[in-house]
Formats: sequence, C-alpha cells, structure tokens
Amino acid sequence: MTKVLGVLTLALAIVFGVAAQGDWIKYQSPEGRFTVSVPKEPKLSTQDTTAKTGEKLPQYLASTIDGNGVFMVGYFDYKTDMTFSLEQARDGMVQSMNATVVTDELISLGGAPGRGLKVIAKSSDGVVFIDRAQFYDVNRRVFVLQCIFPKDEEGPAIVAKCEKFADSFKVTDR
Repeated sequence: MTKVLGVLTLALAIVFGVAAQGDWIKYQSPEGRFTVSVPKEPKLSTQDTTAKTGEKLPQYLASTIDGNGVFMVGYFDYKTDMTFSLEQARDGMVQSMNATVVTDELISLGGAPGRGLKVIAKSSDGVVFIDRAQFYDVNRRVFVLQCIFPKDEEGPAIVAKCEKFADSFKVTDR
C-alpha cells in the first residue's frame, strides 16, 4: 500500500494550467464520503494500486489545478485481513518520489490517526516542487490530501491555500 502514495504523487506531481480566479467551491463526494473546498470542480479518475499482498486495490482521485499547482484528494479501502501503517506509507511516499522530508508530524482527524508531511522533490523534467501531504486512516479507508506546487512559488499565499484546502476536509457519514 505504500506504493499508493507514490503513485498518487508521481501521477500528479507537477501539472501546469490556469485556473479561473474567484471563490472556492465546496466539493462533496458521496461515494468518497468526504467534502473539501477547492478552487474549482475537480477532475475525477480511478486507478489500481497493488497492496503488499499483491492484491489490486482501486483508488479514487479528485484533483483540481490552480495555476502551476494541484490540490488532490485520493482514497482507497483496505480489507479486514490487511493492515495499513502510517509510517510505511510515509516511507513509501518519500522513497518513490526520491524526496527530502521537511516536516513530519502525527495528526488526527476526528480521532482517526493521520500523518502530515511536507516534502521537497524534483520532477522528471527537473522542476523542484513541494508536496504538503496529509493522510488519514478512517475506518479502513485511507484518505490522502495533497497540495503540490513548484518550490519557487512557495510563500504565504500558497501556504494559505494549502491550509484552506486541508482545513476544509471533512469525512461524512456513510
């Protein structure tokens, strides 16, 4: 499952485009059982990942572009005979990105365990980027939030956007 975070990150590490300016929207995912504020309606996609057992697990992504950055929520479910480790997820993400950890902290969401990271990495085309990631294990569903942007754009405005995105994330009832 540690490959999940790497795949999510690498797939959307640096995306270039222009988003419309204005108020953010509240995006609700009934299937994902979450709400989050984003700059515009996210693009939805699905891909498979492979658990440590070799079993395929579907993962679902909602991502939106804002300038040269991307806001993304991913999630996947794991079965009762599987385990998920926040530490192994962190290690897998960092290793798959060949990233340097800037911050790493234990966090929680409504009592569910989580991990918050800020890493620096370089894309295949040489762009250095920051990934502010949070992941939570909520009732056998792992949520991954990422705010990714070029390092040279880091500043109070980007940090405020990343915090607005992360702080707005809520898990909803089944």
